[in-house]
Formats: sequence, C-alpha cells, structure tokens
Amino acid sequence: MILKSNREPLEVAILGGGITGLTSAFYLLRAGARVTLFEAQPQMGGLATYFDFGAFWWDKFYHCILTSDGPLLQLIDDLGLTSKLRWTPTKVGFFADEKLYSMSSSLDFLRFRPLGLWQKARLAAGILYACRIKDGRTLEAELATQWLTRVFGEKNYQKMWGPLLKCKLGGCREQASAAFIWATITRLYSTRDKSSSQQERLGYVQGGYRTVFNRLLEAVEGMGGSLVTSAPVRQISAEGGGVDLEVNGQRLRFDRVIATIPNRPLAAITPGLNAHYVQKLNAVTYLGIVCVVLVLKRRLSPFYVTNLAHEDVPFTGIIEMTNLISTEETQGRHLVYLPKYTSPGDPLFEAGDDAIWAQFREHLLRVIPDFQDRDVEKRFTFRERFVQPVPTLHYSDIVPEMETGVEGLILANTTQIINSTLNNNAMVKIARQAVETALKPSVNKCAETENAPATVA
Repeated sequence: MILKSNREPLEVAILGGGITGLTSAFYLLRAGARVTLFEAQPQMGGLATYFDFGAFWWDKFYHCILTSDGPLLQLIDDLGLTSKLRWTPTKVGFFADEKLYSMSSSLDFLRFRPLGLWQKARLAAGILYACRIKDGRTLEAELATQWLTRVFGEKNYQKMWGPLLKCKLGGCREQASAAFIWATITRLYSTRDKSSSQQERLGYVQGGYRTVFNRLLEAVEGMGGSLVTSAPVRQISAEGGGVDLEVNGQRLRFDRVIATIPNRPLAAITPGLNAHYVQKLNAVTYLGIVCVVLVLKRRLSPFYVTNLAHEDVPFTGIIEMTNLISTEETQGRHLVYLPKYTSPGDPLFEAGDDAIWAQFREHLLRVIPDFQDRDVEKRFTFRERFVQPVPTLHYSDIVPEMETGVEGLILANTTQIINSTLNNNAMVKIARQAVETALKPSVNKCAETENAPATVA
C-alpha cells in the first residue's frame, strides 16, 4: 500500500471519467491509494463512451483493438475480460476516380487502376521503408506533405496521400509533421497477420466499450473508489502541501490530482500554473470531430474502412462497424460511422443535424450509388470540439509535461501522445505513466524561477 508520511493512504482525485481517468483510478486503487473521480458529464466514458442506439448499445464513436495494443490488452486482461475479446479478419476499401476498389490483398493492390505500375512499386517500397523506421522523432522536423512527396513521389501524393491527409486533418494538413503519417502507417501495418497472407485482423470486446467501462466502474467501486458524475471542477489550487479542488460548491483537499481534461480548460481553472507551462498548453492545436452515425437495414459494402481519395468529400472515411463486429451485437442492424475531423471552430459544430446529413448524404451516394433513404432506420450526429492534437513540426518540444509545476497536479490527456495516432491503447499507456508519477514521493518540485503564476484569460 502507498502511504503518506503519517501512514495514511495517498488521497488522489482524478478529473475526467474517460478511459484515461478510469484506468488511472483502477491502477491507483490496486496500488493502495484512495481515489475520488470527478466527471463533468452525467455518464462516464469520455470520448470512448457508449450510446443507446435504440435496439442496441454500442460505442458513440468508432473504436477497434489491434493485436499490437499491449497496454490496452493488459487492461482488458486485468479486468477479466480477455475471454470476451473477438478477432475478425477485415477488408479495406478505397474510393478513387469515382470508383470503389478493394485494397485488402496484394492482388487487390495490383488491380488498383488509379495508380500505374511504377507508382504501385514506389508506394509498396515507401510503406516498407516507413515501417522500418523505429523512432519518429526525426520526422517531426519535416512536413508530412513534403515527406510523402519525397518518399512516395508526386503522383502517389496527388492520387492518394494528399486527399487522405486532407480527410484526416482538414486545413491542418499543411501544419502536420511527417511523424503523424508515419505513425498512421506503422500502426495500421501492425494489424497484419503474418500467418495468413498479411490478412488484417482487428478486435473488439463483446458488448463494446460499455462492457469495458461497466467492469471498470464495478472494479473501482469494489476497491473503495468514489465516482462522482455531473461534477465539473471549477478551480484547482495548491498550498500547504495539498491540492484543493472547488467542485459542487465544496472545497476538497487531495495529495495528488490527475487531470485528464483538455489543455485550455485546465489552464482556465488553474491560476497557479507558471507562464511557461500555460504557453505549452495553449501551443497545442486541437482537432475536433463531427460524426454522423447511421443505423441501417442493410450492409453498404464488405469493407470495415473505406478510405476516400477525393478532397471534396466532406467526411474522413466510411467506417462500417458491422463488418468488424457481429450483427448479433446490433440486433441484426448495420452500424456505419461517417466522421469528419476538423478544427474546433468549424461552422459544422453549430450546424443542424439535417443540414450536416444533407451534405454528407450527397457524397455518400457517390461512393455507394445504390444507397437509399429507406435503408436508414435511425440517424445521429455527435460532436466533440477537443479530440486530438495536430502533431505539428517539432511537436515533442511543445508537449506539456505530466508534472505541471503545481505541486501534486498531474496532466494526462491526448496531447501527450507523441508519434502515434489517437487511440485507446495510447491513452491506457498514458494513464499508467500518470499513475507511476502520482505514486512518486513528491511531484512537481520545480525550480522557483519557473513558478511565477501566469494570468489566464
């Protein structure tokens, strides 16, 4: 058991009940700390939360598990859920030159008409080259647009990488470093099953992340953890050897606080942060997501993911979840996500659901010409403004450290993903690092010269 100097267990508060916060709570409690978790929303889960689609529950945003997701698979095992893991061979589609192609095998690749033989050879060689790079830090010095053109050639960039980069990053594609696309390539390559002719295999837990969160909540409460929903924290301050939180009209003191909330909200409620750290928090550019989710009566395609090589398509891709999960999970319905990653100030965040659907529907018909409105049983639109950081040039230099400079206050959020894409495996890994930091004898013993408070607008 982790004890303070007076032999009492360490008291830790966690801000945010998403995968990072709940994972932190789980492992802190197992180490012997006392934990209180505050979630601003009525429901736990954060970006990985679940939703009632009517006939079934499933993840609000799309997720999958890779065979290489070590920290996430370890958490699933620690929760006793390994027996509920299911692995599925999946296929990938590619919409280019107004035609839908399969890109799920070497033969499909050879048949892919938008690229000539030389472009295909250079594309394959470039992917192999990228997968052999072990550390993406050096790639942070080069823009993704420049690196992709240099490694894969101008034609491959125009036909494939340029449109894909715009789909994934919108107008921010000109700011992203090559480390972003390298991380995307290497992560996706890790799904290939070497024993079955490079067949892609992806996984999920039966019942989706609802199953994972229910088990996490059960485990946290079973170990004595306290979970408080609808409890936004209004202020964080540190004095006299503790961290004070103002929440629900009360002032509560803890030995450590792990904040899993986005950067700017943290800066706004923590006036004691030093100017240098606030500068780092504000330097990170976020992407948000607007996602239309369709509950359909039929399947659209055989592909789990359909990539879109057209810059004018308003959504990032087509994710047909029921080509990964069994339709037993969805009571025979088919579940499709149409996500658009965009800046938090995009007018789409203020647009009505019908207006967004009208725009998305027009382009969905381009990819799936036989799609009809009567295929739709239900339609939903979800929005989140602060989802993932844009990995800009030299991103590692601006990433805010876990130790914030306020003694006892630890940051653990998506901006600390370095040279990887946003995924739950990365967030579980960050949660474990935050737990290790919280359990150290002292946290944030910083030099006095760096501790001048900053004024936060």
